[in-house]
Amino acid sequence: MANKIKIYTLTTCSHCKAAKKFLNDNNIAFDATDVDILQGEERKAALDEVMQYNPERSFPTIVIGNKIIIGFKENDIREALGI
Repeated sequence: MANKIKIYTLTTCSHCKAAKKFLNDNNIAFDATDVDILQGEERKAALDEVMQYNPERSFPTIVIGNKIIIGFKENDIREALGI
């Protein structure tokens, strides 16, 4: 799979946990950022990144290649991954 996967999450978010579990269960490598445990400039930078993809800044925000998925939508994730 050529698409790089980036997921922005909150540690307290059940939908975020479900999205990570789905990716892990399907052996899909991804880069996760738990925005709520970052501080200062690092947190601001992460939120600025999320804003580029999702102006509402809701979680999880999942970036698969050039496709943006807001929330844990398993069918959309499967489609974006081609699985």
